[in-house]
Amino acid sequence: MQTAERLKAARRRRNSTFAALLAALASLIAFFLFVNSPYFTVGTVLVEGNKYITVEDVLRVAGVPEQVNIFRLKTADIKDRLMSDLRVAEVRVERSFPATISIHIKERQPLAFVASQYGFVEIDRQGMVLAALKNLKEVKVPVITGVRLGNVYVGDQVNNPGLSSVLTYLAALDETALNQLSEVNIKSPDELVAYTIHSVHIRVGDSQRLPEKAKLTGEILQEIEVKKMVVQYIDLNYKSPIIKIRDR
Repeated sequence: MQTAERLKAARRRRNSTFAALLAALASLIAFFLFVNSPYFTVGTVLVEGNKYITVEDVLRVAGVPEQVNIFRLKTADIKDRLMSDLRVAEVRVERSFPATISIHIKERQPLAFVASQYGFVEIDRQGMVLAALKNLKEVKVPVITGVRLGNVYVGDQVNNPGLSSVLTYLAALDETALNQLSEVNIKSPDELVAYTIHSVHIRVGDSQRLPEKAKLTGEILQEIEVKKMVVQYIDLNYKSPIIKIRDR
């Protein structure tokens, strides 16, 4: 009698274990079908932080296809592809369930154009060449004149004392002031002159106090705009800047 009961108990345990295994297998199959369903196809790709790089360029470099399962998408691969673009400084890629990929990028900021052997190059604040152009069709940042670079390529680091001083000055400007400059001329290492889009020239002078001069530039340009002043030049060579009003 006891033997029969033990056999029944063992049979019940086997049946219970088999049922549990079947349930686990069914759950795995259901989960596999669920995660591979169209519900997890990327429906939206959000690109944030870009200003100079177009969304189309970001998606092309990232290699995000129009239809891909969100679980199969390797965010690390997207990040690696974007980080290989010299225009990109930092990248963060996130999944937002059920069907969105968010790409947050921090760009290398183009700071100026400089003439080179074969045209012009676009450089950032560290002097890295971000792009090479034969002609300047659209100028979004100031052009640095008075210096011509040699045969430089995208990815090269430019080292030039006069150029470094200009980049230090430009990098310290706020965005509003930077957008008002059209050119910075290196007359000599001790004589930098900037020109605004309204033909006001700014005597920056030598490489001393460049962050301070940049701050003064922004403040004076704002004052000129607010007060509708007609200015011929601004001289930053002195502790107290000189603002010369244009003769009418």
